[in-house]
Order: sequence, then C-alpha cells, then structure tokens
Amino acid sequence: MPEDIALYVAAGAAGIAAVALVLALLAWMRLRRVRQEQRILLPDGLRDDLIGRQAALQRAVDGIDAGLRDLQTLTGEQLARTDEELRSALRFQGLVRYDAYSEMGGQQSWSIALLDSRRDGAVISCLHARDHARVYMKEVAGGVAGQRLSPEEQRAMALALGDPERAAAAPPTEEQAVAPVAEDAATTPGEEGAP
Repeated sequence: MPEDIALYVAAGAAGIAAVALVLALLAWMRLRRVRQEQRILLPDGLRDDLIGRQAALQRAVDGIDAGLRDLQTLTGEQLARTDEELRSALRFQGLVRYDAYSEMGGQQSWSIALLDSRRDGAVISCLHARDHARVYMKEVAGGVAGQRLSPEEQRAMALALGDPERAAAAPPTEEQAVAPVAEDAATTPGEEGAP
C-alpha cells in the first residue's frame, strides 16, 4: 500500500509538472508575441524594445531638464545684470510748463526733472522769451538738488519723485514766474534772474 501512495504522489507530481510545463510554454509564447509587438511599435530600422526605448527617452528628458536648469540660471544672472543697469537709467521724470516772462504766453517755458532709481539726475529748465531762450541744468544727488530750485523746478522734482502734495501745489504767481533778465547780461544758475 505505501507503494501505491508513492505511485499516486509521483503521478500527481508528474501531472502538476506537465501542467506547469504547458503554462510555462504558453507564457513564453505570449512573452515572445509581446516582444514582437513592442518591436513593431518602434520606427523602422531600430532593433530595440520598449524598455530600451524608454530608457533612451528618459536620458533625453534628463538632458533637456539639465539644459532648462542652465537656462534658468543664465536668465536669472541676466535679470540681475539688467536690474543693476536699469538702476542707473533715467526712470522718473516730471515736466512742468509755465510762462517765465510776462510778455510771453502759451507756457513755452518748461522745467523737467530726470532721475534714476537712486534719485540721481538733473533738473533742466528752458526759459523762452520773444528773442531768446535760456537753458539751465542743476544736478540732483539722492533727491537733493545741488543748487536752489525755482518753484517750477520744485514741482518738476515732486512729480518725478511721486510726491502728489508738492506736485499739486498752486502754480506760481506772476511775480514768481517773471524772471528779470537783462538783455545784454548772461545769467548763470544761482544768479538773480536764473531759475
């Protein structure tokens, strides 16, 4: 009887082995078919499977990512350089038109303040009369003029600096707007008759 049991066990094991062999054969055939289908999906002439192709694509994507990081770094550096250069560019301006002389109308005279982000720059004034025009320039450092400013120049500075209270100040009276200038004597900034 123990021999019969051994025979049944051996027959069962052989049956299980045969089923496993058939299943392994079917799995191998299915794997072979899948691999052939994978090769069909690739462009003509390439002898690679999808896994190898995926690895190649991942390497290409990694290269693109590295290039993008380099580009972001270069863009950041360029932005910093541009920002530094723009600090010295004239960015703020205020223009005031007025009548500097009583015999002239139409607000032909003007003062303009041109400043950079550090509030450095100049205030330029042009006083127009019937027979001549005079141009004056006063340097500005840190928002402070090196010379005394006329009321119009002060308004131009206020406009450039974004000071609405000073910029909205009432226009100068006629006595302030009239600058006595001798016809034959040239005035310089800071002298009587200069803005």
